[in-house]
Amino acid sequence: MKVNQISRRELFDRAWSKPMTTNAAELGTTAPALSALAKGLGLPLPRAGHWMKKERGKEAPTPNYPADPTLDGEPYPVPAPQPRRLIPPPINRVADQEVTEAPMENISNASDPKPVANGSGTGNKTDVGEHKRVASTRNAIEKSQSADRISVRGRGKFRLLVSPTCGARACEVLNLLVTAAETQGWRLEPTDQGYAIVPDGEIVGFMIEEKLDRVPHVVTAAELKEKAEYERKCALADRGIGYRPWSAPSIPDHDYVPSGDLVLKFDHDYAAGGARRIFSDGKRQRLEDLVPTMIEALRRRALAIKARSEEDAKWKQEWAEQERRRQDRERQVRVEGYRITFLKRQIERKREIAGLSDLISNWQETESIDPKFAELVVFARLYQTWLEEKIAPAAIAERIAELKLMDDDVYIYDASRLD
Repeated sequence: MKVNQISRRELFDRAWSKPMTTNAAELGTTAPALSALAKGLGLPLPRAGHWMKKERGKEAPTPNYPADPTLDGEPYPVPAPQPRRLIPPPINRVADQEVTEAPMENISNASDPKPVANGSGTGNKTDVGEHKRVASTRNAIEKSQSADRISVRGRGKFRLLVSPTCGARACEVLNLLVTAAETQGWRLEPTDQGYAIVPDGEIVGFMIEEKLDRVPHVVTAAELKEKAEYERKCALADRGIGYRPWSAPSIPDHDYVPSGDLVLKFDHDYAAGGARRIFSDGKRQRLEDLVPTMIEALRRRALAIKARSEEDAKWKQEWAEQERRRQDRERQVRVEGYRITFLKRQIERKREIAGLSDLISNWQETESIDPKFAELVVFARLYQTWLEEKIAPAAIAERIAELKLMDDDVYIYDASRLD
């Protein structure tokens, strides 16, 4: 049997022995194409969740092979994987017109295209019509030596997390998005994370990421060796030789590999409300076709952020006004408290003066030959005179000016100063 052919019986056995993604990888095709072939041949396939249930011993029983003499006679070709559709680069109509009007001898020389150097002067090739800021991101991808997903970010670049094989397509999506944004009159803003689009004055960051597919993990020789070494040490430890390792080597059940599907995510912003922020490849759509939808989502996102900003500004203004009124009330209560305390103290002095007058008059009617008593009467008269001077209008006016008692924003840190 040829390598690119498979019999109906073998396809049935494969479908019920391992996941279709694993079969597709071994046969050099895709899981949807292989499943379509099986359904076309009338073969039953495992339902969704079959392999997860099998790990717990709860899977459905394998059905009997549906023999069919008319279909079991010869092998069938394995379907070839369908290449992903890429949007062609924009056509430079002005250049086409110039070529059409050029003499025939120039057309013969134009058959050998020359590489076009980008604006960075590195000599790398870039597509005609590619945005100069996208070219710097493409150069970063080409310079990377990683075989896994490449992370590109920072000033002067766009944020990407893609595999090398998907980097060119990601740059095409970037080129379409940036060109469409500039057509709307929007600009690009360099940030520490990468370029952001500024629709209607609102900065919106974004990144393009390649999705991952979960496939069954293929145990490597190194993992088998590590596991055997662990079991050997455990066996020796059970016999009293050496020590038991702290933990067993971990062998994952699945691996995550780049799928070739792209997803564009705008940075999360609570002020954006329910504006759409994620756009991804699907069965019937490609990211390149969603650029107009992204532009509309950016416009709605900017309007939502602007409306939320205006609402927040209005709320802050109202809160500031309420805070000002509260502080005015507190200040008024505090200042009036100072003044009332000051007045109460003067009233007390007035009462003291009246009491001293009555007391001195009573004592004057008493005849006493005690010199000490006479000295106390003289002191009482002096104290009465001092109190009268303290509550005199001129003294009160001087004290008010010293304390700044009638100022609206007066603050007296020590209440004893009001005496």
